[in-house]
Amino acid sequence: MSRTAVQFGAGNIGRGFLGQLFHESGLEVVFVDVAPDLLGALNARHEYAIHIVGPGAEEVRITDVRGVDGRDREAVAREVADCEVACTAAGAGALKHVAPNLAAGLLLRHRERRGPLNVLICENLHGANAVLRGLAAECLPEGERDEILAKTGFVQAVVSRMVPLQTAADNGGDPLAIRVEAYKRLPVDGCSAVGNLPAISGVEPVGNFLAHVERKLYTHNCAHATLGYLGYARGIEFGYEALADPSIAATLREVLSETGEALIRKHGFDRGEHTAHVDDLLARFANRELGDTCFRLARDPIRKLAPHDRLVGAARLCESQGVEPVALAGVIGAAFRFDSPDDTSAVELQEMLHEHGIEWLLKDDGIGPDDPLGRRIIAAYRGE
Repeated sequence: MSRTAVQFGAGNIGRGFLGQLFHESGLEVVFVDVAPDLLGALNARHEYAIHIVGPGAEEVRITDVRGVDGRDREAVAREVADCEVACTAAGAGALKHVAPNLAAGLLLRHRERRGPLNVLICENLHGANAVLRGLAAECLPEGERDEILAKTGFVQAVVSRMVPLQTAADNGGDPLAIRVEAYKRLPVDGCSAVGNLPAISGVEPVGNFLAHVERKLYTHNCAHATLGYLGYARGIEFGYEALADPSIAATLREVLSETGEALIRKHGFDRGEHTAHVDDLLARFANRELGDTCFRLARDPIRKLAPHDRLVGAARLCESQGVEPVALAGVIGAAFRFDSPDDTSAVELQEMLHEHGIEWLLKDDGIGPDDPLGRRIIAAYRGE
């Protein structure tokens, strides 16, 4: 019998990242999805191509794969009962659909006296592990629920591989082919694993998982937002072009110096390792093949300006660690000025600014206009 990994979601991350890690670990990859074209192609060919773009460009063939329709609960349950590891990358909104299938498999696994199962959760949702655990618990019989959950690890992961926008033309019309960058590290919450987590290529169990979550948010996501808002303000189309602008690059370095110092003080990251992490990240951002536009990096400013998100959250982290978020305040000011008519969030933000003013909006983020951070943001917003 093949050693299998059950992958809920055969999209960009499921197929373009996790499928590669499982394949390189000698596992057959069983994709659970509801897209007929994807499932049909997976089951007809049992392989697909990943095209690594930028430095280290190559084609990687992912073989020994197949698909199972997520609407066939009995078939999915059978796969979950038999697998060595399961994983989700279906989108936060799809977890409510994943949970009943996962629970059915966990129940079957329990009744067949199988060993513990770890479920890697690769979703862009804070506390996704608790969310999926709760949803699965609701689908389990009360009398067996606690025992099943006790031998199931809901293991959250930090996904940092960047996937460019995909078009049919880019992939020659192949519905399975996908373009990705070479980076393939996946930190996971080692403390949430139950029993022995299988050795999987690229998967790095870490003890202080919050540190890695915050580093992704306040380094990777924060840097992307910085390029987006500053690039948009200068009329620059692509993120890599913004990175090549000396003024923007200097500001970005200042932002990452502020957040880096705060992360090091709070979580104890090795200074040299963190510096290398930032340098590697900026080298990846310079990959022209990723094609990230400043608009895409900046869109949805209301979410990105939320109190605990990549900008204001980063600034508050800095303050909590005795670091003045001077450059960050400038970027936050630029984010409030993002006025693209093609983004509904930006349109809504500008309407609120027109009606209520910047001081009112900052209060929603818990920032008083007379706070040092508030004064700096208002000055940047007004171009003072």
